This record gives sequence, C-alpha cells and structure tokens, in this order.
Amino acid sequence: MNKVIAFLFILLLHFFNTCSSYKSQMHPLKPEVISIHKTDKEVIKDLGNGWFEVVGTAAIQNITPEEAEQQAIYHACRTAVQYYSGVEISERTLDLQASGQKKILLDHFCSLSTQTTNGIILEKDVLRKEIKTDGRNIIAVVLLKVKVGKQKGEKDPYFNVTAHLNRDTFKEGEELELTARSSKDCYVTVLNICSNNVVYVLFPNKYRSNTFIKASEVFRLPNEHDRAMGLSFPIRLLGAKDEDVEMIKVLATKEKISFGVSQTLSQYGTYEMALKQLLKQLIKIPRNEIEEVDIQYFVKK
Repeated sequence: MNKVIAFLFILLLHFFNTCSSYKSQMHPLKPEVISIHKTDKEVIKDLGNGWFEVVGTAAIQNITPEEAEQQAIYHACRTAVQYYSGVEISERTLDLQASGQKKILLDHFCSLSTQTTNGIILEKDVLRKEIKTDGRNIIAVVLLKVKVGKQKGEKDPYFNVTAHLNRDTFKEGEELELTARSSKDCYVTVLNICSNNVVYVLFPNKYRSNTFIKASEVFRLPNEHDRAMGLSFPIRLLGAKDEDVEMIKVLATKEKISFGVSQTLSQYGTYEMALKQLLKQLIKIPRNEIEEVDIQYFVKK
C-alpha cells in the first residue's frame, strides 16, 4: 500500500512539474487591436472643421475589384471616424448597395457608427481610386475626402432598444412587419432607408401620429389598428432591379423630436427625406437622449 501511495505521489509530482514547464513556455495572447496611429501621416490628413483626406485599401482576394473598392472605401471611412472620435469603435454600418439595371452593385456607403455616437460620415467624395500590386497581392486603393460629425454626450446605459423584422429576405410584394421594445419611456420614429438615397418615414404616418410608447411595451408596425385602416408595407424593388438591399432604422428618443421632412408622400402614404438631411438631424441629438437599431434586409423578385 505504501508503495502504491509513493508511486502516485511521484506521478502527481511529475505531472505538476510538466504543467509548470509547459506554462512557462506559453506566451500570453495579445488582443487584436486595430490602430491607425502608427501611419497617421500616410493614411489620413486633417483638413480642419471635421474634414479629412483619408486612404483606404483592400486586397482583391476572392472578390471582384468593385467589391474590393467598396471595402477600401469602408476602411477609409472607418479610419476617419476612429481618428475623429479618438477611440476604438465597434461600428455598425449602413452599407447600402445601389444597383445597376439588374444586380446589386456595392457603390454606396454611409457609416452610421454604433448608435451614431462615435461619428457619422456626413459627406463623402472619392478623389482617386486605383489598383496596385503589393508583392504578390493586388489591392484596391482609394483616396477619399470625408466630413465627420459627432454627437455630444455619452450613452445612457439604462436606455436600450431591441427590434426585429418578420424576415430577413423578402420577395417583392411581401409585407414588412416590425416589432420593437424600449427599456424606457420614449418616442419612436421608424425610417426605411433605400438604396436610392431616399429615406421614407414609415412611422409616424397619417394613420397613427402618437409616437409615445411606455417602457417594455411592445411596439408593432403595422398594428391591428393600422391594418383596420388599410395600412400595410409591401416591399417593392426600385426601378428594374432583380434584387436589392435596404434598411429599417428605429429611432427612440426621450423627448418628442419632429424630423423635418418634405411634404412629398411616399408609396406608403408617409413622408420622405434625403439621407444627408437625416444624418445632419441625428448629429444634433445628444447621445444620452437617443437609441437606435438598424436592420438590413434583402429584396428579391
């Protein structure tokens, strides 16, 4: 018995020594940090008043040159927002894909960072684009001039909104349904951002103008009252497209905010405005007064 105990003791001692030796050879994992500060002068130029010239690149690997160009534009816009806000951000992007006659083409970008808080690309102009080789890699390079804006204040950690659609992909003619919920009493606005740069105001509308909802109350669009009044939101493809991608944007604000919209009625019987107009309005709202949810969906014939 004593021999067995001695053997087990020696075995355990060997095991711990082995683990200790293995542990000493391990290297701590470094978190992946995206930083532009080492190459600021090469990547971005501050023109003042929120304007920047910024370079973006993307490798053409398993994607088309056009898709690589859009990735480069995305990287450039992200760099500008990150540089302007001075913090590492986890952005949510509205990457609208305007189409040609039949197919989706990645040729329209607008960055709406997390809750539009750390920065928004208000204006963007492609100054130069080219294809280069970097060793064995072929890369797309773009030079942009962008204007970045930023909301004032900090997020209210107790103000959160969740929202979802009845599906991710719609066939033309199928009806869109939205469900949302807020952790605080708020006023809700629902926007449909389309690939033609037009923003349709789905809610409020002429059928339902009261935008106030209580905390934890389920908001539905359309609801039973809307349906009784004949309101629905059938999905339509723009022009001669066979497929497209669009976005629903849910805005929840603590105070009632009237978004300045044109008196042009959309096909849904609601109003519309330009995307640039929306961005300029959002940037004026203090961060702790607003929460947002962006939901991208696809449309096919």
